[in-house]
Amino acid sequence: MSGHQTAWFRRSMSVGIMVTAALLFSVVPSCARVTRIIIDATATLTGQDIPYETLTGRAFGELDPSDPLNTLITDIDRAPRVNGKVGYIATFFIVKPLDLSRASGLMWHDVPNRGGRITITPDLRNLHDVGLSSGWQGDNAGATAVPANASTLAPVPPSSNGGGAQPLNVMGNPIPYFPANSSNNAGATLTTHLHETIDGTITEGSTVPNSDWKFCGGGTFLAPTPVTTLPVRLCLKDGFDATKLYQLVYTVKDPYVLGAGTAAFRDVGAFFKNEAQDDLGTANPLARSIKWAIIRGSSQSGNFTRHFIHLGMNQDEKGRIVHDGAWPLIAGRRVANNSRWGQPDGVLELYQMGSEGPQWWHQFPDTVRGLHPAGILDRCEATKTCPKIVETFGGAEVFALKMTTSWVGTSANNDIPVPKNVRRYYLPSSTHGGGNGTTRRGSAAEPVAHAGEEDPGRADQGGHGISGWGSRHSGLDLPSGELHLPRVRLRLGSRIQRQRRDR
Repeated sequence: MSGHQTAWFRRSMSVGIMVTAALLFSVVPSCARVTRIIIDATATLTGQDIPYETLTGRAFGELDPSDPLNTLITDIDRAPRVNGKVGYIATFFIVKPLDLSRASGLMWHDVPNRGGRITITPDLRNLHDVGLSSGWQGDNAGATAVPANASTLAPVPPSSNGGGAQPLNVMGNPIPYFPANSSNNAGATLTTHLHETIDGTITEGSTVPNSDWKFCGGGTFLAPTPVTTLPVRLCLKDGFDATKLYQLVYTVKDPYVLGAGTAAFRDVGAFFKNEAQDDLGTANPLARSIKWAIIRGSSQSGNFTRHFIHLGMNQDEKGRIVHDGAWPLIAGRRVANNSRWGQPDGVLELYQMGSEGPQWWHQFPDTVRGLHPAGILDRCEATKTCPKIVETFGGAEVFALKMTTSWVGTSANNDIPVPKNVRRYYLPSSTHGGGNGTTRRGSAAEPVAHAGEEDPGRADQGGHGISGWGSRHSGLDLPSGELHLPRVRLRLGSRIQRQRRDR
C-alpha cells in the first residue's frame, strides 16, 4: 500500500524519516470491541497503604467500519479487514489493589504522552483507586518501537522506549513513512519555495531534477548508503540552499489510519470498566470493580482528551458512557489524530494540523474561517454521553499554546459560554507543566494529581501506542503501550520546513 507524502526540509544536509509499525492479524468474528486480552507481565508495587500490583498486557480488538460510531474515522473504509472488521492491538498498563474488594471503584484512564506507562501517584493509591493507561497513537514515531512479536498470542516481556534521529520533519515532528521505492525516485517531485505569507500565498521557485537528488540512508550524492532503516534521508547533488524552502512529494508505503487509535482507546476503557471476560474466556482483571472512569491527559494527551470527546468516542458501540469524567490539563486545542497524514506529535508549529475547528466546548460560530456553529461537545450532547469536565491550564497555554480561541473563538469578539458540565481553572503566570502543587477533589479535600506532572510514568520508560492493520512492524514499544493501525493507499500532503519563512 502506498500514498504520497509532502515534506519540507529543515537543514542543509541529508534529512530522514522515522516510522512505527503495523500488523495484520486474525480476530474472532463478533461485534466490534476488544475480543482478547493477554497479560504479559505482573509486578508488585509499593508506596501505598495496601498491597498493589501492576499488569502489563495487550488488547486485541476489532472495529466495525459500518458502525456510525466508527464511520467518522478517516479512511477506515480503506483499511484491511478480517471477517468484515478492522483489527488493532493496543497495549495497556493497569495499577490496581491486589484485593479488588478494597478498590474505591474509580478508574483513572490516563492518556500516554508520546509513549510511557503511567503509574497513578501514591495519594491516589492510598485512596485505593485503579489506574489504566492504554495506547492510542499509532504513529508514535518519536517514542516507541514495536517488536516483531507484537501479534504473538503468548506473553512477551515488556520492553523500553526506542528512539532515533528524526531529521525529516514537519518542524520538529517526524514523518513516519518509508518511500515506496527508496532506490527509485521516479514519480517524486522536489520543488523550492522562495517566499510564503502568513495567509499561505506561496512564491514558487524551481523544481530540482530527479537526477540531482536521491533517497539515501546517509553518505553523499556520489556515495550514498542504501536505505535499510529509518530515518530515511535525501542526498542532493549540490546540497540545500539555506535561503529556500524545499517541498518533496513522494509515494510512501503503508500509511496509517490514525483515527482508529481513538476508537481503540475507547474500547479498551469500555472493556475494563464493563466486561467480565474476553471472547476466549480470559477474565477481565478489573471485572465488577469499576463504577466510574475518568479520562485524564496532560499537554498532548490533554489535547487528545478534547479530540476524543469531539469525535463522540465517549460512547462505546453498545451506547454506554465510557468515561464519567474528563480532565484535560494544560491543553488548549485538539490533536491531529483523525486527519489523513495527521501528525499527533506536533505542537502546532508551521504546517502542522491541530487547530481545525471547533476548539471550544460550547457550540459557537467560526466567523474568521467561515465555519458553521459547532462545539467539541456536539456529538456527546446528541447522545447524552458527555463526561463532566474539569480543565486546568496556565499562562503558557494562554500566551504560547493557543488556549484563547477556546474562550473567544477565532474573531475574539465575544466570550464563549462555558457549558454546565465544564469547570475551568486558570493558574496564571505558570509555565507549561507548572510546579509541584496539588489540586484536590471532594468535601474531604482529597489530593488527586500533582500539578504539572505531565507524564508520571515517563521514568518507567515504557511506551504506549497502537499498532495495527498493515504488513510491517518497527517503531512501537509493544508491551508498554502501542496501537497497531491500518495502512491504506492514499495521497499525502503534509509539509516539512527547512527554515521558518514569513508567517
